[in-house]
Amino acid sequence: MSVPRPPSDHPAGALSGAQAPGARKVLVIDDAPDVRANLRALLRKWGFEAVLASNGADGLERLRQGDIRLVICDWMMDGMSGPEVCRAIRLSGFAHYVYVMLLTGRTEDRDLVFGLDAGADDFVGKPFDVQVLRARLQVGVRILGLQERLAEQNRRLKQSHDALDSAYQQIQHDLAAAARIQRESLPASDARIAPLRAGWLFLPATRISGDSFHVFPISADEIGFYHLDVAGHGIPAALLSTSLSRSLVPHTGIAQHTKGSREYLDPGDLLQTLNAALCSPDGEVSSYATVVYGVLSPHTGDGRYALAGHPQPLLLHSDGSVELLPKGGLPVGMFDTADYAAQRFRLEPGERIITYSDGITDCFDPQGRAFDIDHLCELLRVNRGLCSSALAALLRDALLAWRGDADLEDDVSLLIIERPEP
Repeated sequence: MSVPRPPSDHPAGALSGAQAPGARKVLVIDDAPDVRANLRALLRKWGFEAVLASNGADGLERLRQGDIRLVICDWMMDGMSGPEVCRAIRLSGFAHYVYVMLLTGRTEDRDLVFGLDAGADDFVGKPFDVQVLRARLQVGVRILGLQERLAEQNRRLKQSHDALDSAYQQIQHDLAAAARIQRESLPASDARIAPLRAGWLFLPATRISGDSFHVFPISADEIGFYHLDVAGHGIPAALLSTSLSRSLVPHTGIAQHTKGSREYLDPGDLLQTLNAALCSPDGEVSSYATVVYGVLSPHTGDGRYALAGHPQPLLLHSDGSVELLPKGGLPVGMFDTADYAAQRFRLEPGERIITYSDGITDCFDPQGRAFDIDHLCELLRVNRGLCSSALAALLRDALLAWRGDADLEDDVSLLIIERPEP
């Protein structure tokens, strides 16, 4: 083996710069004792700990201990050659990167390409110049430092990603629970309002909705119904929707705690109470909702309703004609001076009253056309022979087909109450 040139008159000094763990140890693999001794002296002078191996097999065994990141390896050795050692290192799957410099007297391009393909990172010519070797080691230290910083950044990114993923999963779990709770406030069946029949449609734009509706008995002679749409989307709208839903059913909400159950028989007074509870004392509008609340006798068909900014209820007559009931007051939660008056209607046998959210009439197709009130009335007229639940299902399919592949922009809901013919 060739003996390296002696150090120059200029001292090299210790290597500096950010270093990865294990970069202070350098494994020297060389079958020439004098070369190993000389390299150990130089490395110690530069602040490194030298670990010596006389052949490739011993060097690989030392690397498997996991605390060495820099290797200086001779090309020509008994047993494994330098390129063979490089190839074995790359195939070993170490958890950290090992930077390998080959000592060689070969200068042909094909030899260098062969070494690089085998996995070498750098070459130092033999006999080597001390300052060149030191500079090449400095390059290796810098590269290992950069790799360690990159690995640390990746570890931190993974930790952040795992934390975000955990939070996201918790949010999804909570949203699923909220959606279940919200659906429990919707009708489960129409058995409690017999002999009336009902059908409904509920399509949230997201997992939870600002829409809600229900139909329920108030007394032995009358049933109540409501339909509400809270302004906005997502969790705030859903929370307010759930709260208002409880306030519109006897024994569960604001009105029951203030005036007693008789208020549920007067739709105007009930909306007046809800509006007062929602309006901010300083007059600032923080949230509001449109509501229709009504009371209906299953036996006579006589009904009363009050509107708070909600779309006008529809009466679907047995001959297919559709009547829009009169408009009402402002949404609840906007002005504490708003007034809500009950209005009367009559549901004859074979007729239906229909309430809905504006997510239906504001549903746009890919060409920007709205599924407006005329579309809704025509669909009801043409398909009036269907039972209420089948009619609601048909409307659902029609709306989704109208919307196409796009997601719904707003919550969609509809309630149909039918007074069957004897």
